[in-house]
Amino acid sequence: MSNERETIDDAVDFLKRSADYFSVERSEAIDDLRFRFGEQWDAAAAMARKLQSRPMLTINELDTSIRQVVNQIRQQRPRIGCQGINTQSDEKIAEVITGMVRHIEEISDASHAYDTSADFAVSSGTGYIRVGTRYEDEKSFDQEVIIESIDNPFGVYFDPSSVLPEGSDAEQVIVTDLMDKTAFQRKYGKSASLVPFTASGSGDNTQWVSEDEIRVAEFFRVDYKPETLVQLSTGHLVFESELPKTGLPEGVQVIRSRKSSQRIVRWSKLTAHEIVDERVLGGKFIPIVPVYGVRYWSENKMRHMGMVRMAKDPQRMVNFWQTAITELVALAPKTKWMMAEGQDEGFLDEWQQANVSTRAVLHYKTTDVDGREAPPPERIQPEPPPEGAIAAAMAASNNLKKVMGVYDPAAAENGPRSGKAIRAEQSQGEITNFHFYDNLTRSIKQVGRIILSYIPIYYDTPRTLRIIGADGKPKLTDINTQNAVGEVVNDVRVGKYDVVMEVGPGYDTKRQEVVETMTQLLQTDQDLMKVAGDLIFRNMDFPGAEVVADRLAAANPMAQIDDDSDIPPQAQMLIKQLQQKIQELSQALQGAQTEIKYRTQLEQMKQDAETNRTHMQMVTKAHDIERRNETSLHDTNTRARTEITTEEIRGHIEILLKRLEEARMEKDRNQGGTNG
Repeated sequence: MSNERETIDDAVDFLKRSADYFSVERSEAIDDLRFRFGEQWDAAAAMARKLQSRPMLTINELDTSIRQVVNQIRQQRPRIGCQGINTQSDEKIAEVITGMVRHIEEISDASHAYDTSADFAVSSGTGYIRVGTRYEDEKSFDQEVIIESIDNPFGVYFDPSSVLPEGSDAEQVIVTDLMDKTAFQRKYGKSASLVPFTASGSGDNTQWVSEDEIRVAEFFRVDYKPETLVQLSTGHLVFESELPKTGLPEGVQVIRSRKSSQRIVRWSKLTAHEIVDERVLGGKFIPIVPVYGVRYWSENKMRHMGMVRMAKDPQRMVNFWQTAITELVALAPKTKWMMAEGQDEGFLDEWQQANVSTRAVLHYKTTDVDGREAPPPERIQPEPPPEGAIAAAMAASNNLKKVMGVYDPAAAENGPRSGKAIRAEQSQGEITNFHFYDNLTRSIKQVGRIILSYIPIYYDTPRTLRIIGADGKPKLTDINTQNAVGEVVNDVRVGKYDVVMEVGPGYDTKRQEVVETMTQLLQTDQDLMKVAGDLIFRNMDFPGAEVVADRLAAANPMAQIDDDSDIPPQAQMLIKQLQQKIQELSQALQGAQTEIKYRTQLEQMKQDAETNRTHMQMVTKAHDIERRNETSLHDTNTRARTEITTEEIRGHIEILLKRLEEARMEKDRNQGGTNG
């Protein structure tokens, strides 16, 4: 109980000390916010004008300028990156951790926390971001880191001893919040009828205990535990209290040691009566990060302010002169008519209602009371607003722009201007107010350091996480898991890493710039499409661009890089180049071999053709000889056969003749016998 009471007393004492130290600054910050959002007239002047029923206009040009600065920050928020800083770190694991940080920002809606803190810093001088943890869901023991916004910076009481621009040296911080009594009792099982704190600062304008609510404080503090740092023969550095109680392993010895201390961050949720929850946080930083606007020393104190503080008088001048012009116009007499006496006789009602009536025709007499001819009535124009008041109003508006450091490009000189001059005009306001962006970058870097200190503690078990790449595309990745050979893959618990910030345009803006640049280069080098065509289409936004990019990448060995490979991308690129070169040489060799083979075949064909020609000549000659021999033999045979045939015919003729002769003789004999 004594430790509990001591913690509560420390919280109460610190709250009072912080509230007293920042009392003036908190009051000024509240007035800045009120002024920004419209409360821009002094109370005395406002009361006097109300009593006299005089106009009191508020032409709030200041808020527009602040939104312009804040929206410029939103367009290019600083981005957290990670890099290794010792021999145990790994470049691939650094990329995994960077993807984990992007995932944490995504699930936390960190952009809201960054924008809220930047808005308060620009307006009143100080905003805050906090880093916390939570269970992934109600049925999980795994915790995840989250980034939270602090929507009421006046509920934060920061360490007055802190001087670093990102607040990393703070050793005590209190964050207060209102909680419904019923919810308080349900969550903590404690009585809500408690003794309230007696101290609170400006802006924290509610009582600690009311009829329905109770104010609960989160008390962060840093304790230093004395330790002895030892270096082992293995090269490891550990505190002496972390050494195994059973002794060092065989062969391991302590090389050297020195006195040191361990920084421990403790968190307590308490009321002025008792502590309702407490624990030791991981890491060595209090997870409340301030975002400052303008920082300066005054009366031996570090002070902070935003853009409003020095812009109040110019804005009051704008309101005063615009009100004066309006008042002069309102009080000026209405437009009147000048006519001769008697010209309105018979038409008096028409002329009395002339300024308010929509009557299309006004009648008048052409003569005066004496019967003399008179000209038509003439309208008398009222006096315009004094030129001096208009000039003063314009000067007040220009003074406000100068004080705010925000310039209107439309107000630049007319005429042709170079692209360099236009860019200079556009960046003039950004340069003037760049310190707001730079201070936010420092604070987000501190947020990154806190997350890096939390990752080995809260992501210490094997699990599958979604990580997000620089292009915003998510993928699932295993961490702290063993592969088939027993090696731990993506071990985020080993190695030391630090934050490196990326500033400037975001990925989408850079992608558009890449497309524009590459499109211009394509006009001068058509071969660029063969080398980087997939990259050009992958950065375009039209439907189907990814499909075209994949098809081009499939045909380009240079684009087939495996991001998940253990081989660095540069080495993969070199291997792809060598493979492509080998393929080209193989194709060339194959072509040469084909050409040699073709030439050999051609020569063989020539030789075969020559041999065939000689053979054909010999065959033809032999054939000619044979043909001649055959012809001669055929002729001989023909002649022989002809001779034989002739002889045969002759023989047949002779036989026939002989038979004819015999027949004639036989006939003669027969006839002679008859006659005798």
